[in-house]
Amino acid sequence: SAVAGCSNSQNGGSNNGESADVSNYPSKEIEWLVPYTAGGSSDQMARLIAKYSKQYLGVDIIIENVGGGGGNVGLSQFVTSPGVNDGYNITCFNTTANLQPIYGTTEYDWLEELEPLALCVSIPIVISVPKDSPFNTIEELVDYAKANPGKLQYGHAGIGSITNVAGEQFCLEAGIEMTAVPFGSGADALTAVMGSQIDINVASLSEVLSYGETGELKLLALCTDTQIESMPEVPTLISKGYEVDQMVTQGIATAKDTPAEMVAVLDKGLGEIINDENFQAELKTYGMDVEYMNAADFNTFLQEQREEFTQIVTESGILEEVQAQTN
Repeated sequence: SAVAGCSNSQNGGSNNGESADVSNYPSKEIEWLVPYTAGGSSDQMARLIAKYSKQYLGVDIIIENVGGGGGNVGLSQFVTSPGVNDGYNITCFNTTANLQPIYGTTEYDWLEELEPLALCVSIPIVISVPKDSPFNTIEELVDYAKANPGKLQYGHAGIGSITNVAGEQFCLEAGIEMTAVPFGSGADALTAVMGSQIDINVASLSEVLSYGETGELKLLALCTDTQIESMPEVPTLISKGYEVDQMVTQGIATAKDTPAEMVAVLDKGLGEIINDENFQAELKTYGMDVEYMNAADFNTFLQEQREEFTQIVTESGILEEVQAQTN
């Protein structure tokens, strides 16, 4: 879509074309509905941004947590709130929110209901094996999987999750078959791979990095084109010729039909927060790295990500599995 984040011509973007007076905007606190429980990475990111809000936006950000349904409950509450497009309401736009509408597990399509403001964080996805695994390189794993189709089991954080998508894209790209084993969460999959109940774990780096550093897990490859500062020896799948570029992304959005002039103010202010060196240093202490995109670029990224996700989940059969599970 060539529609830029700030000038969404499809719906006027600025309340029936009337321009909003933003000379004293924002003039009161902004409410951020985090569609996850307190303490998770989305919540940590939001609270840290809120800490810098007065400095760059001139007002405080108040956080409200509404967990449930993988973010669905909170996002549904957000988009149906009266007056949500008044410029004083923001929410999260994570990887999961871009996957769920493809599966038909949401009443709303978040890409159509939300106006992207900024991408803040990306967490790489990594392929790991137990420390006593026979595989020391990703090539050894691929060779074995080719010779033994379906024999290797990889764990992920649930059918249709981003780690499931990354695992299946790897299989498609490498021309191998592995048996996907869904767990209730990334933490459950981690426990299983540490206990050698499964051969491989596909997980977000923040979940497994410390175990890789201590040698309790072997990190074989990254599913995105980025390196780990503390473990530069871990290759990317892309460097091995497999075009897999998947990560957990965490962004910020507001409601569609928020006046474009207000969107522009939020776009600028959030960008200044995310690019603040102190903010970035604090975020790192949570195991998160900044990957910044402004509103227009984040919008384009989400549209392209949606197309790629749709293709992978259709080709790999994930879509059928999710629908069989929910019907």
